[in-house]
Amino acid sequence: MMIVLVQARDGSTRLPGKIRADLETPPGVSMLAHVCARANQLGPFIVAMPGPQEQEHDVLSRFARIAREFPDADAFVRITADCPLLDVGVAAHVINLYRGGTHDFVGTTAAMDGLDVEVFSRTALMMADLNARGRYAREHVTHWMRRNLSPLLVCLVDEPCRWSVDDSAGLQFVRDVYRACEHCAQGVPHHTNAASSISGGDRRIVVDLHHMPAGDLAECKAADLKRSRMGGIPYVSE
Repeated sequence: MMIVLVQARDGSTRLPGKIRADLETPPGVSMLAHVCARANQLGPFIVAMPGPQEQEHDVLSRFARIAREFPDADAFVRITADCPLLDVGVAAHVINLYRGGTHDFVGTTAAMDGLDVEVFSRTALMMADLNARGRYAREHVTHWMRRNLSPLLVCLVDEPCRWSVDDSAGLQFVRDVYRACEHCAQGVPHHTNAASSISGGDRRIVVDLHHMPAGDLAECKAADLKRSRMGGIPYVSE
């Protein structure tokens, strides 16, 4: 059994309460609600908010607590509530790599900021909870896993994205994207393509196109907006 964990908190420093922010398309729907709608397409999900007796920064303890509450779960998918442009196609690709391989951890690289997806085993989570020390390692759930478990890292972009909502500028960016393109607002995944072959391993996101449910392709009307926040140094959370 695999459970999707939507990491969320209300106490963001740079943009307090951002997960409750209205993304305006459609009106009245919060960022968290949009992310949960996408998480629901991946499987059973839980919004991982800090409990009454838990320190907000110790996300690793929070995840381990949820794992103990669901002993039948043998793997977990981590996504974050500040990524309303989460691509369910990318997430499904990462999940399939985990299921088809021998890695205890499969995740996207820092270049895919805003499209972040990580999948890890129960064993990996419990080892991290037991061994990770210091505030940074406790707050960044997979920091210990990435450095100790020979992870499989996935990058499907040629230039780094900056598509997560970290501040007011990021929030306005997502609102503009949603307003410009109904497919982005509805969570329709990007089309992906490979230079080597149709089924090649060098797949990349095609920012200009969405892969529609019926299998056809549709233009992304927010492609130029999204490109405006690509390139430069990959964002790394502090």
